[in-house]
Amino acid sequence: MKDDYRIERRTACAALLGVGASALLAEQSQAESKSATAQSRMSLKFKNSDFYSSDGKFDEAAAKAAYFKLMKVADAPVSEYVRENLWVTDFALGRFTEVGIGGVFWVNDKKWNYASVDIFLLPNQMIPEHWHIALESEGVAPKMESWIVRYGTSYTYGEGKPTPKLGVKIHDREANFITAKKETVLDVGDVTGLLKPLEKHWQQAGPEGAIITEVSTYHTGDAVRFTNPDIKF
Repeated sequence: MKDDYRIERRTACAALLGVGASALLAEQSQAESKSATAQSRMSLKFKNSDFYSSDGKFDEAAAKAAYFKLMKVADAPVSEYVRENLWVTDFALGRFTEVGIGGVFWVNDKKWNYASVDIFLLPNQMIPEHWHIALESEGVAPKMESWIVRYGTSYTYGEGKPTPKLGVKIHDREANFITAKKETVLDVGDVTGLLKPLEKHWQQAGPEGAIITEVSTYHTGDAVRFTNPDIKF
C-alpha cells in the first residue's frame, strides 16, 4: 500500500513538474510572441519616398504591401478576397504617409442602401476632412457612417464643440483645411459615428496604425466632398 502510495505520489509530482514546465514554456512563448509583436510594431515605419517612383508616381503595390504588413502585425486575416479587393489612395496629394487610406468593401448595395468596408491606416495616417452630399438625380441620400476599431487607435473628429487639446498633431499641410475639431478617441472595440447628414469629419490613426470597420448607408465617391480643394478621389 505504501509502495503504491509512493508510486502515485511520484507520478503526481512528475505530473505537477510537467504542468509547471508546460506553464513555464507557455509563459516563455507568450513573452516571445509579445516581444516579436512589439518588434513588428516598431518596424512598422515608412518613409514617404517608399511609396513613390523616381518620377513622383504613386506606387499602389508598395502601398498595398504596407497595409498587408499592418494586417500581419494586427493578426488580421488576409484572404484571397482581401488581396484581390484591397484598394489604396493618396488622394493625389503625394504625401501618403500623412494622408492616405486603404480599404476593402464587403458590401456596397445601392438598391438596399447599405455598405460595409474595412479601413486600414498606417501609423499617424489621416483620412482628410470630408463630408457626403446627396445625389438627388441618382436617388442617393447623404451617407451616414459608424465605425468600430478592430486594431490600434483612431482619433475621430466631427462637428460640435471643439476639443481644447487634440490627441493628435494635425499634419502641417492639412491644418488649414480642418474645421471639425470635436474629438472622440476610439480604442479596440469602441464605436462612434456621424450624428447628422452632411457632417464634416476626419480621422487619424495613432502610432500603431488602425484597422476600422465602417458600417454605413450606400457609398459613392461621386458624393464625397473635401475641404482641401487639391484632393482628388
